[in-house]
Amino acid sequence: MSPSPPTNLVARQQLLGFICVLLAGAGFGFLGIFGRLAFQSGLSVGELLSFRFILASLLMGIGLLLFKPQLLRISKNQFFVCAGLGILGYAVFSTFYFKAIEGISVPLAALLLFTFPVLVNLGAHFIFKERLSIRQWISLSIACVGLGILLWGPLIINSAIAVMFALAAALSYAVYVLVSGRYQKEISPITSSFYVIVFATIALCIFHRPDFGKISTFTAEQFLIISGIALISTIAPLALFLTGIQKLSSSKASIIAMIEPVVAAVAAALLLNEQLSGLQLVGAILVLLALVLNALK
Repeated sequence: MSPSPPTNLVARQQLLGFICVLLAGAGFGFLGIFGRLAFQSGLSVGELLSFRFILASLLMGIGLLLFKPQLLRISKNQFFVCAGLGILGYAVFSTFYFKAIEGISVPLAALLLFTFPVLVNLGAHFIFKERLSIRQWISLSIACVGLGILLWGPLIINSAIAVMFALAAALSYAVYVLVSGRYQKEISPITSSFYVIVFATIALCIFHRPDFGKISTFTAEQFLIISGIALISTIAPLALFLTGIQKLSSSKASIIAMIEPVVAAVAAALLLNEQLSGLQLVGAILVLLALVLNALK
């Protein structure tokens, strides 16, 4: 039997995991900003999703070929895991979420999506028999209350099927987190991120069938938006999240990921001049408090 790693090494690894997932959540938090700018510039949902992942695939592929070609090697088992995560996880989740906001208000879509940490914690406990501490359940409860206060707004429902899309997005992302945490411990996060993005790209292009001829008509603003979302809200957070989840349990990582709507709300207030009420600030503080509680030993 191999000796257990020193306690201080485990603590450092968990701190690194916490920071990686926190930064990943911050990167994903800018998705709404890029999405808003993209739609205002005339890009459709299908175009934004497809070209976002196409560019991310190209940038990662070229970068790995030039600087780290050994990271392109992958085992057969991990190849199929990444394919599943990219197609059934990321591509499905992204499509469901953007379909949801076509028929319900964005605050309601976000509230329904962020039921995924609850689903992850339940899945980790009942399916993978992971022991969850009282502190984790308390921090999850505080984060959910804070999130409800932060995102509370006009809960408009124009389509009942859109509600189902939002719940399906939460379920698919919960499965993505659980599978990543369970079966991606022994693979480089960069390798995993690349293949997940490639398979998500293939699935999104098949589903949305973007018009590649329109690329020549894109404005400089549209190119900048797609580049920003590919780098800041796709490549970086995907790799950081997979790095973090290798050092943390899925349940812990899902709670830390709830920083995303806090970053989204603050970024919208700073960059899009959207007002952030005192009550919303209270909600954001509660989420941050939950994250700190979750990080404590």
